[in-house]
Amino acid sequence: MILDLDEPVAQLLLGAARSVATAGGSAPLSDRAAGAIASLASLALGAGPPDLGADDPVDPVSLASALDDDDRAATAAELLGVVALVDGSLDRGRIDQVAGFAGAMGVQDHWLADLVQSLEPDLGPVIADMGDRNLRSVTDGRLGVAEIGDVDAWLLPYGGDGADPDLAARYRALGDGHEGTLGHAFWSFYDRHGFAFPGEPGAVNEVFGTPHDTTHVLSGYDTSPQGELLVSTFTSRMHPIHPMEGHVLPVIYSWHLGIEFNKLAGSYRGALDAPKFWVAWERGLRTTGDAFAEGFRFWDHVSEPIDGVREAFGIPALDPAHAAHSTARPGIDYHPIA
Repeated sequence: MILDLDEPVAQLLLGAARSVATAGGSAPLSDRAAGAIASLASLALGAGPPDLGADDPVDPVSLASALDDDDRAATAAELLGVVALVDGSLDRGRIDQVAGFAGAMGVQDHWLADLVQSLEPDLGPVIADMGDRNLRSVTDGRLGVAEIGDVDAWLLPYGGDGADPDLAARYRALGDGHEGTLGHAFWSFYDRHGFAFPGEPGAVNEVFGTPHDTTHVLSGYDTSPQGELLVSTFTSRMHPIHPMEGHVLPVIYSWHLGIEFNKLAGSYRGALDAPKFWVAWERGLRTTGDAFAEGFRFWDHVSEPIDGVREAFGIPALDPAHAAHSTARPGIDYHPIA
C-alpha cells in the first residue's frame, strides 16, 4: 500500500480527501472524485470504505494531529493534491483545501507552490519550473534547463549534423538478439511503434528516451496518453527525485487537464483513472531497481531475460485490469513520444 495507517487515521485522511474534492463542502462530490476516494481507501491505504455522504468537512488540525510523522504527512499531502485534480480542472476551492491541510501538517514541499501558482492566469512559470524539475530528475540531478538552454533541441538532438549512425546501428542490432531478453524487447517496442532509434533524426535523446522506454518495457505500461501518465507515476516512486513536481503533476496537467508542456508530448484530456493511478504509484514504491539511476547501465543488461530484470528490479506484476487503456489500433498505442 502507499500509506500504512491505522483505520481511524485512514478514515480521517479519506474525510480530508472528501473535503478537498468538495472544496470544503461548498461543492457536490462528483462521481469521478467519489470513485477516486473509494479506490484511494482500498488500493492506497488498505482501509475500509469511506463515508462519502458525510456533511462536515474534516478539520486540518485534526488530520495534522493524527499524522505526526513528517514522511506520512508529506505523502498524505501528495495524495490530497492528486484528489484536487481528478475532476480535470484547476479549481481554487479544492487547491485551497490542499494548501490548508498541507500547512496544518507542516508540509512545505516545492510541488505545493507549483500547484497554488497554477491558479494564476499565466501558467508559463509553472510549466517552466516543472519542466526544469523533470529534467533534473530524469538526468539523476545532473542537468537542468540552465545547463542545456533549449529543451526542445536537447530532447531531439540527432537532426542534421547531430545524427549518429553508429549509435543507431547499435540499437537496431538489438533486434538480432534472443527473444525474451531486455534488449530484444526494447528493440521490439521501438519497431512496433515506428520509433526512431537514438542516433537517427527524429529520435529522442537517449539520455531520456532509453531509461524512459526501458521503464515502459519493464513496467508494462503502453504509450497511450493513459499509459504515459501511468509510467510517469510509476517512475516518480521508482526514481523519487522531484516526484510530484517533476513527474506526477506534469503528466496530470498534460494528459488529464489538457495543458501542453512541449510539442513532443502534446496534450490530452481525461487520462487519469484513479484506481490505475494508485496502483502505478504503489508498484513504483515497491520497485527496488531504477532505470533512471546514474548507476544503471542499459547495455550491461540487454542480453538478460526480461523477466529476470523485472525480478531483479522487484517490479510487481501488472494486473491487466490496471493496465493502460488504449483506443488505438492493436500494436500502435499512441503517436510515438518515446
